[in-house]
Amino acid sequence: MMIKFFSCYFLCTLMLAFLSTDFAFPAELRSATPQEWDAIVKRAEEEGQVSVYATDSIGNAQMIWAAFQKRYPKIKLSGTSMGRGSDLFPKLFAERRAGKFLTDVFLGAPTALYQNLYRGKIIEPVAPMLVHPGVADLSKWWMGKHHYIDPENQFVFMYESALYGPPISFNTNLVNEKEIKSAWDLVQPQWKGKYAALQVGANQGSTALTYVFYHPQLGPKFIERLYRDMEPTMFRELRQGTDWLSQGKFPLCFMCRRVDRAAMQGLPVAELNPYQIEEKPGLGSGSGALALMNRHPNPNGAKVFLNWFLSLEGQIAFRQANTDELRVGSLREDLPQEILPPLARRRKDKDYLWINRPEWMDFKPIHNFLDELRKPR
Repeated sequence: MMIKFFSCYFLCTLMLAFLSTDFAFPAELRSATPQEWDAIVKRAEEEGQVSVYATDSIGNAQMIWAAFQKRYPKIKLSGTSMGRGSDLFPKLFAERRAGKFLTDVFLGAPTALYQNLYRGKIIEPVAPMLVHPGVADLSKWWMGKHHYIDPENQFVFMYESALYGPPISFNTNLVNEKEIKSAWDLVQPQWKGKYAALQVGANQGSTALTYVFYHPQLGPKFIERLYRDMEPTMFRELRQGTDWLSQGKFPLCFMCRRVDRAAMQGLPVAELNPYQIEEKPGLGSGSGALALMNRHPNPNGAKVFLNWFLSLEGQIAFRQANTDELRVGSLREDLPQEILPPLARRRKDKDYLWINRPEWMDFKPIHNFLDELRKPR
């Protein structure tokens, strides 16, 4: 009896410890009162600045910086925006190795932030910082919650809403879009030898390819059909495929980049519309996420920037900084529809496949599958 008692006591104690840890569950959100928010802003103005690092995935960063500066002129925004995460992360880590902790907030792709900053254990929870009523109110967000890519729902916040479908593009002079009812229509024998396809590198990841690989209506079989049975011509330079497509050298392209931008320039190219095929569309934050650096130098400035950027005003600025991205919007529910292109508007009649899941972040299974496809049969 005594053994059973201590066993039960041990299990209950262990369960209580598990339930009480901040590492298991997100912090409870509490909106600041107007007076509390004014006090936060005042302290941030006394600090005088906030430092933000951003990859070029944020869009026109200068538009975002200017919008923040207009709202909070007494808080100088020191913004550093350059290239991809592979360009900016080395700079950040070099600074920290030298004992320089200069950055408050980092904006970039969710997987990159997770792999580099979260796993590097150099970021703090974002959730406790979100106190502005317009941000802490979960009804303002898709599915009534904030979206994080880390298992603790605390550290890497995703704000971007991007529409995904099978990453197939076509030359509009050579392919009749009205005849396409399913992505599978484009991997039939008549298209053999008529594809250009991206050769995915050993260190490359892709949200679009993750969508296809795990999609219940597509999956590895679809990738195999395209990469092997269609006998595509491979390219490594990201612009090469779109150039070939626009020139009509190939009628179809898998994993071409910047096709929407090329179409806006009047070139005869288009990307498969996820809303016009039978496969479930995907939703994800391919590039739009943020993290709060630990040992950040401006705690109040960081809090003001985070809450402003995730507010309606901040997310409108983000959208306006991405006018050439036809599928990119915000996970906020209250953005004016008129500022969103049709493919950036979530539809109530659609069930989406959410892509940014912790269990799908490891690209190794996809790399291994692609390696197998490259082996001669």
